[in-house]
This record gives sequence, structure tokens and C-alpha cells, in this order.
Amino acid sequence: MSTTAGARRERSSRRPGRLRIAGASLGSAIVSTSMVVALVATAMLPWWPIYESPAFVHASGIAILTGAAIGFAGAVWSWPSWAVASAIAGAYLVLGVPVAVPSSAYAEVLPTAEGLVELVAAVALSWKQLVTISVPVGSYQSLLVPPFLLGIVATATAVTIALRTSRPSAALLPPAVLLVAGIVLGVVHEDAAFESGVAFLVAALAWLVRVGIAERRTAVVERSAESALADVRRIVGATVVAAVALVGATAATFALPPGPRDVVRAELRPPFEPNDYDSPLAAFRAAFAPEIADVEMLRVDGLPAGAGLRIATLDTYDGIVYSVGGTDRSGASGQFSRLPYRLDQSATPGEAVRLEVAVLAYDDVWVPGVGQLERIAFGGPRASDLEDEFAYNDVTGTAGVRSGLRTDDRYTADSIAWTDSVDHAGLRPGGAVLPESPDPPDALVRLLDRWTRSSDEPGVRLAAVIEGFHREGYVSHGIGEDEVPSRSGHALDRISELATAKPMVGDGEQYAVAAAMLARSIGFPTRVVVGYLPAADDREGVPSGDVVFRSADLQAWIEVQVEDGAWIAIDPNPEVRPIPERQPDEPTVVSRPQSALPPPEDPTPVDDLAAEPDSGSEDPDRGNAWIDAVLAVLRVAGLVLAALALLASPFLAVIAAKTRRRRLRRGAPTPEERIEGGWEEFADQATDYGYPMPQTATRAEQAAVVGGLGPAVLASVVDRAVFGPDGPGDGDDERVWAAVEELQRRMDEPRSWLERARARVSLGSLGGYAGSRKGAGT
Repeated sequence: MSTTAGARRERSSRRPGRLRIAGASLGSAIVSTSMVVALVATAMLPWWPIYESPAFVHASGIAILTGAAIGFAGAVWSWPSWAVASAIAGAYLVLGVPVAVPSSAYAEVLPTAEGLVELVAAVALSWKQLVTISVPVGSYQSLLVPPFLLGIVATATAVTIALRTSRPSAALLPPAVLLVAGIVLGVVHEDAAFESGVAFLVAALAWLVRVGIAERRTAVVERSAESALADVRRIVGATVVAAVALVGATAATFALPPGPRDVVRAELRPPFEPNDYDSPLAAFRAAFAPEIADVEMLRVDGLPAGAGLRIATLDTYDGIVYSVGGTDRSGASGQFSRLPYRLDQSATPGEAVRLEVAVLAYDDVWVPGVGQLERIAFGGPRASDLEDEFAYNDVTGTAGVRSGLRTDDRYTADSIAWTDSVDHAGLRPGGAVLPESPDPPDALVRLLDRWTRSSDEPGVRLAAVIEGFHREGYVSHGIGEDEVPSRSGHALDRISELATAKPMVGDGEQYAVAAAMLARSIGFPTRVVVGYLPAADDREGVPSGDVVFRSADLQAWIEVQVEDGAWIAIDPNPEVRPIPERQPDEPTVVSRPQSALPPPEDPTPVDDLAAEPDSGSEDPDRGNAWIDAVLAVLRVAGLVLAALALLASPFLAVIAAKTRRRRLRRGAPTPEERIEGGWEEFADQATDYGYPMPQTATRAEQAAVVGGLGPAVLASVVDRAVFGPDGPGDGDDERVWAAVEELQRRMDEPRSWLERARARVSLGSLGGYAGSRKGAGT
């Protein structure tokens, strides 16, 4: 009977999920793999600000799951390292095109030959492009390759380390590299920086706690009170260090004055920095100097009828100069990116236009064009250099090369441009967000009120403004001796002078800026364009179909965005015509008061009281200071609570593990298992209190280590129930558990609260020292 009972117990110990792989059970390996997946997912968080697109979530998710599957399969079937590396490379080639380069996939599912070439090249080229392109990038070209490739490699490596090496804690290293790469290659994102760090720290602590518990389960040593206390001290020390680091860094973030946080993107020199060059509008007058006015600048073929050739789009005005982009790199309009192949302009309203441009005497860094660029190909002796230096801003449609265009340079540009004429009165404003601009001068506002008082419709008001400039404006560059004086510049004082002078005299520099300010006041997103407009007269010697622009063809106009997103070009410049004599300025009428003010009355006591200064109880600054102080206290309190929660998390994890173990033992499916579980619960508490419970000892021997009649009786009852011929009787399992609880209470009573707390968080019993599981009998 004893042999039969032992065989029954041996069979009961072989439960499902106890298959072994690489030194760990299958169930444990699945849990470890899941925790590594969570760890890599938190390491991906700093990459989000670079993309801010569902395509990034899709690509990173597939990369993490694929890497986890490769690492897990390698552990199950004991693949050599070269097989794991081959699986990673194969997965990258098979999944890379539809996941990381979806624009080159057939039906967005199957890889194409062109996509595979782009995918392989992106391993070396996408990193540099990623840190020189405007963000967020979405799924642009092959820029999803870096997180996709790193996700597969980091996850597969981390899972392999976790399941197949003797130091699974080193599985933290690949996700940490992924986290650092996202921070270094990414952007400064203050809102999510703290949350991303906390998420990764929590996942890392959870992994280290699991590794610590697993390592103690595999140890076959005897534990004493001193060694158990040493475990607690190690946990406390590591957690305190982590908590202090987190709280210190967070406190420094709030306490220290904000300063620039540098990443690789901020340190690399942009491909083209517009603020390094003068605004094209600042040198507008120089193009009309008599000695260069007739110099041929560009020959263009393919320009749509009536369209202008844009040199640069200006969207930032500081009250002095209209310029390309903001005064820093934070504005998207000031960020230029390289154009490695082509841009997708399928969502841009307009028609396809192909320009062939030959550079004659034009010499500037700006690359003229029309609309939104799709692709550009340079020719001439400097073609390769120009392709390397070319940079483009898709927000404004402005392009440039650092070394500038020169004679004999040429290029072909494919673009999407709006070429249809529109009725200005029917336009409705679009929703583009432009850099802030100063308010128009009062004199210009009075013009707006006078020209648009008959309607509130934005399109009608815009048409009235353009008609007002055409009707009342006159053109003079103020350069020739016989020209009417006209001061250059487009600062606010010059625009105010344009609006008050009679007659109104200026040129494209002033009219474009004034029209832009009024259009923005009406509600239209507006920007100024400097470029060339074809002259009305025919150019001699120009081949059929070509347009040759001379220096004096330079002009400035405006573009307004309408509700469908299209940017419509509008020329506010009046026709050249004779300028009438200047009229005298209207005198400012100052009216005298009708009568002198009466002397003030003698103050009354009530007036004196009312004149006394307030006590300050309703001082808004003081109220705001009080609110700021409360918020600061709440912020510090939140940090302290977060630190305390982080400090307590390992101990709470140990307590939760023991609670779950007790619940599983007491709810075991058979009475024998519940009775065995009761003894194991008692033996585990004794282990946590420092009793050396030998793993190979019988229950009677373990009871003797604890001492007393109660443990000896309980050991005898458990052995009889488990190994007896008739098995346990009805209710024996409940009586055993009641005895266990009583013995545990007696074990707690003589000890202090600190000793009881140490026992609750001790890792001794989680190391598997309850020896009754391995055939412990009488």
C-alpha cells in the first residue's frame, strides 16, 4: 500500500506545464517571454514622437512579436546562434517591405523587387535621413526601418538571453539599447519623457524581481535567518537606489530652470538652414537697378499660362523682415529635409506640371519652382553635388542648395500646382497654422474698414482688398532719377506709410506684405511669395515654348489657403501707370474743450476712507501665488507617493506571490494535494522565520527542527492522510488547514512586528524549500 501511495503521489507531482526547456518550465518560459515583450514595448515609447502614426504601432508591434517568436523557438528547439541570426534576417526580408516600406509593397502585402532594394539600402541609409527630416514622419518612404529592425533584433536577443543563458537579468540590456536609441535619435518630447522612463523602470523592476525569485527556486542550499535577512537587505538596497534616482531626476526636472535637451537630431547640422541667408524680399529693390534690370536670369520651359515661377515662400514676419521659416528650428516651415527620391503629393490639389529650368545669370541659394514638388533631377557639370545639397520644405514648397545655383546648372522638376483661375469673392479660408505675426498698423486697418464695410463674407472682403490696392495703388521702385520717390523696406512703419500716403506709392515689396497682413486679418492663412512673373511683351531670341525671365521680372505676391487645402496665388500689385502729384497730408484736428472743468469738491470722510489702499486680501497676484504654492505642494506630495509606491513594489510583489501560492494550495483539486499544501504552507513560514528546513528531510524531521508537539502531530496526520491505505477522510483537509493556521499564529506571537514583517517579505520560502513535495514521509 505504501508503494502504491508513493506512486500515486509521484504521478500527482507530474502535472501539466512541467515540460522543461533550457532549464525552465514551458509555462515559466511563456511568462518570461511575455514580460520581455512588455519590456521591449516600453522601450519603444520614446520612438513615438518621431512617427505619431498608426503605421509605427503596426510596425513596432509586428517587430516585437516576430522577435519574441524567433527567440522562443530558438530556445524550444535549441537553435545555434547562426540559425537565430538567419531567422532574424529572413523575417526582416519577408516582413520588411509590407510592414516598414508599405508604399513599395504590392497591394500593401507582398514585397516587390523595388521594395526589397529600398529595404536593404535602408539598413545603412535610413538612420541619417531619420535625423535630418521634419517630424513626425509617419510612414514616409523607408523611415520605419530603424524601429522595425531594432525591434526584431532587440526582442529576439532579449528572449534568447532570458531563456537560454545563466544570467537572465542581462535580458534588460537589448531593450535598454532600444530605449536609448529612441531618445538619441528622437526628439525632445517633454510631455511623455517622464512617463516613458517610469514605464520602462517599472517593467525592468518587475523583470528583476521575477529573475530573483526564479534563481532562488533553483538554489539547493539551506537557509538561515541571517541569509533570509540578507535577501531582504539586497531588495531594499536595490529598490532604494532606483527610487532615489527616479525621485532625484524628477525633482531636478521641476526644481531646476528649464534648459535645452540635446539629441542627435538637434546636434546634426540641418541640410539647409534658411536663417543663414537673407530674406529674398530684403533684396527686392536691387533686382531693378538699371545696370542689371535686363540681365537674363532663367530660361524655363513648361510654365503654366499666367503662373509665376516661385523663388521662395515667406511665412514668418516679425514686424521688420518677412522670412522663410521661423527664427528657430521648432517651426515646421523652417525645417528643410533632403529629398532622396520623391515625395507623395497625391493629396495635393492641382495639376501635374513639369518644368525644365536652365540657369543663366541667376545666382542664389533658392531653387525656383512651382507648386508642391514631387521629384527633381539635376543636370550639368555639378549635378551630383546639387543632388547631395538639395533640401526641400514641403510645408511652404521652398527648396534650396547651400552652394547656390550658378550659370550652366539645369534641372527638371515634377510638381503639383494650382493653375485654374478662381473667383476671389467665393473663397473660404483654410485651416493652416502659420507662425504668429504682429497686428497690422492702425492706418492699414482703417483701409480695411473702408474697403470692406459693405460685406462680412471673407471672400468678398478679400476681393475688395485686392481691388482696393489695384485701384488706389501706384508702382514706383524709387531707383531712377525720374521715378517718384518710394522708400524701400517692409517694416511696420513703411507699411503704415504706404497706407497713409496720397497717392499710395510702393512696389511688390510693400504691396505683398500689406495684402498679406490684411488677408490674415480677414481670416485667410496667407504667405508672401517672391518669384518671377512673365512680362507682357515678347522676349526676342527665346525659342518657342520657352520663357526667359530677366532681373526686372522679379515680383512679390501672396498665396492664401482655401477650405479644400489649396494655396491660391493672388497678385495685389497695381498696374504700372503714371503717378499723380502727391497730395498734402490731412491735418490732425484737435478740438478744444467746450468749458473748463469745475474745481474738485472737498473730500468727505467717506471719500478719504475709499481712497485708502486695499489690504490686499483680493490681490489677484497673491491669490495666484497661493494657488501656485498649493500646486507645488501637491506636486511634491505626488512625487513622494510615487517614490513610496516604487519603493514598496518589490515587497508587495513578494507578498502577492505568497498570497497566490497559499490560495492555490488551499484550492487544490484533490484532498491529498490540499493536505500536502497545508504542510508546505507551515514549512514555508518556518523557512521565512529562519528555521533551516532541509529539502530532503521528512516531515517528522522538519517538525523536529521547529520543535514542539503541534508540528510533530501535524506531520504525522499529514503523512497518514497522504500515504495511508484509505487516504484522507472527509473534512481532514479543513482540519489540517485549521491546525496550520493555529501553528502559524503561535509562531508569530513571540516575535516583534519587525520580525513578522521580515518574514512576510522573505524570499526564502519562494526558493522551494518545502521538502515534503519530494516523497517526505515518516
